[in-house]
Amino acid sequence: MITIIFVAFLLLSMSVALVDWRRGWLLAVLCGVLQDPARKMTPGTPVAMSLSIVLVYAIVLFAAQGELQTHTRDFLRRFANLYASGILVVVFLALAAVNGIVTFGIANWKIPALSLFIYCIPIPAVILGYTWVQKEEHLEKLFRFYAVLTSIALIGTPLEYFSVNSPALGTVGIDYNLRFIKGVEVRLLSGFYRAPDIMGWHAATLACIGVIMALRRRSLSTAWPWMLVAGWGFLNCVMSGRRKAIYMVVVFAAAFLWRYIRRLKLAEALAFVLVGAILTGVVQEVSHNEESSLYARGAVTTQDELFTRLEGGLGETVIQYGFMGAGLGTATQGTQHLSGGVGFGWQEGGLGKLAIELGVPGLLSLLLTALVMMHLMLKITRHPDIPESSQLMRVGLFAIFIGDAVTFLASAQAYSDPLLTLFSAFTLGCLFATSQLDERARATSALAVLTPPPRRTSGVVATT
Repeated sequence: MITIIFVAFLLLSMSVALVDWRRGWLLAVLCGVLQDPARKMTPGTPVAMSLSIVLVYAIVLFAAQGELQTHTRDFLRRFANLYASGILVVVFLALAAVNGIVTFGIANWKIPALSLFIYCIPIPAVILGYTWVQKEEHLEKLFRFYAVLTSIALIGTPLEYFSVNSPALGTVGIDYNLRFIKGVEVRLLSGFYRAPDIMGWHAATLACIGVIMALRRRSLSTAWPWMLVAGWGFLNCVMSGRRKAIYMVVVFAAAFLWRYIRRLKLAEALAFVLVGAILTGVVQEVSHNEESSLYARGAVTTQDELFTRLEGGLGETVIQYGFMGAGLGTATQGTQHLSGGVGFGWQEGGLGKLAIELGVPGLLSLLLTALVMMHLMLKITRHPDIPESSQLMRVGLFAIFIGDAVTFLASAQAYSDPLLTLFSAFTLGCLFATSQLDERARATSALAVLTPPPRRTSGVVATT
């Protein structure tokens, strides 16, 4: 019954996306959240249901193709260096796909093909975000929608913690998900999401958005709901049992302060301090309870552990698989369902996974693209406030992206989830779009001036 309802909603979302692709994107995000509990409540937990969002996403791209083509040309003209480095990445992706076919055999071509698809689907999402944001209010709309949706979805975490019996709760395929960290047995919680990594990422993103919106309000009387949102998200980060979710928030805060601390006004600084106090209070409250204190203890790490996570087995991967790696599909999450469980990748960190799939040349091309992208983002976040765009929102989007990138380096597993990948790419496109909001506002004003008002004749509007 649940499966039928979800499929019906999926079809409804696709229909809406055909008529209004902007609302269709929001419905795609909603489907991306609903697909996890729907999958868990469907007999056999079919893997294909985790790709449901891609169907709505495809319809959104189809419905928006006219605007996307226009803004794609604008994007490529403005960010030509990024385009050039991106072409280099695509070339090495193609070589890695051929390498994957050699590794798995021509009969198993679907494995590298699926991996190539997973690598490529975020690219249009960047342009989609660049097109979607025509004014800063669109960003606020996106953040409010995501905050409401995720705040409700995260209710599943405490329900699982208190052992509420429901097939919609918990990790897919695992009855009791445990992790041992330094002698501490931590029960990993997924809530309504399919895995703790997925839930932790959403919780961390919610906390980051809560911080941005609390500072944007610049008044405690209107900022306090967003402070509570940030605290709710961070609580779920801790309860997920995944340290990377906590560190994503920490990296976000560090990146945000790095680019914005000189611009902090008194009200913003006070809001930031209060949010920090709330997050600290969350950790203290969790630590005081005998049962939940395991999550606070499990969040502690060492410098050696951080280096190991960030390095991700890069050196050993190059030694084991050589300069060109083993090809696409060898470490991509989900391809094991096509290979009968046969896999090559043992790496947990993003660098190691990229090295085995893309090889050293592909990894270097990605590094070059990252450097070009960082240069552009630093220019965008350096620009002061203008009437059409605030530096606060630009820096906030930048800090979210940096948190995403560092989390990917620590563990690539979560980024096999289509919603996470597409939403991260979409917000990156939104960041690039903020650099053009003043020009878009002037273009809209000029169009309004050039467009003549409708002519009235005898009380009837006449059109020409």
